[in-house]
Amino acid sequence: MGIFSVLEERATPGPADDFWYEPISRYQDDDVTPGTALGQTPVWAAVNVIAGTLGSLPLLLYKEIPNGGKERDRDNPLYTMLRWQPNSYQTAVEFIEMGQGHLCLRGNFFARLETNQLGDLIGMVPLHPDKVKLELVNGGTVEYHYDEAPGKVRVFSSEEILHVKGLSSDGLIGYSPITVGAGAIALAASAEKYGSRFFHNSATPSGILTHPGKLRPEARSNIKKSWRSAHGSEKQHSVALLEEGLSWTALSVSPDEAQFLETRKYQAEEIARLYNVPPHLLMLLDRSTFSNVTEQNRSFATNCIRPWAIRWEQAIRKSILERFTPDGTFVEFELDDLLRPDTMARAQANQILLQNGALSINEWRTKENLNPIEDEAGDQHWMPMNVAPVSDAGSVTPVDDTAEDLREQLKFNQIEVRSDAPLSELRSLANRVKIAEATKPLFDDTAQRLVKREVKAVQRMIKKQIQPAVWDEKSAIRGTDQLSNDLKDFYFGEFTDAYVQMMGPVIRTYAQQIYTQAALEIGYPTDFTRELEDFIETYIAMAANKYSKRSRIQLQQIISVTPFNEVLNALDVRLEKWLDKRSMEVARAQTTQTNGAISKYAYMVGGIISLRWVTRGTDTCPYCKKLSGKVVSTKQNFVEGGTPVEADEKKLTPNNNIGHPPLHGGCDCFISASS
Repeated sequence: MGIFSVLEERATPGPADDFWYEPISRYQDDDVTPGTALGQTPVWAAVNVIAGTLGSLPLLLYKEIPNGGKERDRDNPLYTMLRWQPNSYQTAVEFIEMGQGHLCLRGNFFARLETNQLGDLIGMVPLHPDKVKLELVNGGTVEYHYDEAPGKVRVFSSEEILHVKGLSSDGLIGYSPITVGAGAIALAASAEKYGSRFFHNSATPSGILTHPGKLRPEARSNIKKSWRSAHGSEKQHSVALLEEGLSWTALSVSPDEAQFLETRKYQAEEIARLYNVPPHLLMLLDRSTFSNVTEQNRSFATNCIRPWAIRWEQAIRKSILERFTPDGTFVEFELDDLLRPDTMARAQANQILLQNGALSINEWRTKENLNPIEDEAGDQHWMPMNVAPVSDAGSVTPVDDTAEDLREQLKFNQIEVRSDAPLSELRSLANRVKIAEATKPLFDDTAQRLVKREVKAVQRMIKKQIQPAVWDEKSAIRGTDQLSNDLKDFYFGEFTDAYVQMMGPVIRTYAQQIYTQAALEIGYPTDFTRELEDFIETYIAMAANKYSKRSRIQLQQIISVTPFNEVLNALDVRLEKWLDKRSMEVARAQTTQTNGAISKYAYMVGGIISLRWVTRGTDTCPYCKKLSGKVVSTKQNFVEGGTPVEADEKKLTPNNNIGHPPLHGGCDCFISASS
């Protein structure tokens, strides 16, 4: 037998033998961890394609609208956080991609929900799943124990954590796909290790050297070393010079030695099945065709990405939306692009929707990433057969109301107008009343959310500084002083910003509508100029400061004049009153205030030199009735601050100058151009 007899050496393998004789099964399941598994290219490819695909899909915040539809809630601060930047150092793509990677490797994703003093969500900070442990405490409440640093464990409540989990047997923690597929991954790793060493040695022992005589062990060893020195590794294809009767017999790779290639491909397919990823996405293309790849892509979107997307959506709704947003708010991944069919099929489907009034031209163009057309016809929905706007079905073209009709509308709404008021003034007043009444519920709803957040934040500050168990006069002075400082920082910092953020969009939209009607009244262009936008933004900032100042003064007055042992109860009473009534008061005041301020601005830029007070509700308000029809210059006030308005032997003395309505709390009056 030759000195390199493969069969001979295989029969008696030793610890120093060549890699040829190392069994693949030496790689154990226990060696498989998320870290080691990610070193396997099929696992990396599967995790990367799932996480990358989901991360690239827009995560959008919607709100339900009265007609049963939905619209993007761009005014909600959470929209920007979820769509673009969930924290200070990650984009939304990076956040979701990383989170989905944790899910694919460990079955769970955790993120800490950061809030400010108002209780607003300001960020989502991911936590490594390996450092998080769940504990079920009293009443089934879940606590999250996070190993923040060696020897330091931080405990979070379920309200502070976003937890997205995969398939679970107990409803608390998700299965790790790596643990479930450890066997398949271990075999793939072993095959890779085997193959690396196999091909490092040219995938074959090359051949056999034989000698005509019998060699002593020392001679066998010397020949072996000499041969490897001359022709081993990188020198294996050099010319061989044979001496002393040596002969060379070349060997080809056996089917058994090459079988591991099929093993590797099979394990890659196993990993694809583990993650529900089509083989072609892992570059297994031997059975792929154009038609079946299209179907496989659709299956990947439906059976892999969509279930993960729904898990994210529902986890976000449970942990975030139910806590930080009003009812009717929800999130959705934009899956249309992923699920969209080929170009021709998509065009045919959209054509059917267009012809049957389900889509407008601009909605179709938006779906195809095209800019909308400027013509108003682009937003129309069309009926089949006669191709007429849906809005025209069974109706006639509306005509303008007559002066008599408008006066009846204004009378019904308790608006007192002069007998010689022109048609433009009547129409402007009637439209402004409609806009105000339509907007008032929106102001009320927004103010309710604002007041709730305000009260919760103030309650937290009170709880922090006022502790009845140790409450004596000395601690009362110290606690109330600190509370006063906290309230000052709060109202002229975070809360003012919150007011602008929440009320600003409503005020802005309402102001633009009011401006349009006031401008039409005097024949002035209705274009939204930069000067108008600046005026509105300044007005919103002033409204925020006014609200904050009023709130702080009310609370500070209670702190200053109430006995220390009664201050807590007095503050609670005031906050409860705010929750009960304040939103409606804010809605009514802001509706009237904005109407008056924006109308006056329109009149002034339009060249009007005098204004008229138009009273609403003369039967119930004697003070406003006193001002009804009063005309002043645009540079004058209807009432100077500190000057009483006398009516029915009573006086109302406003503290501030009244240049436009409201005169008092609850006032619904208007102004118009006097000429």
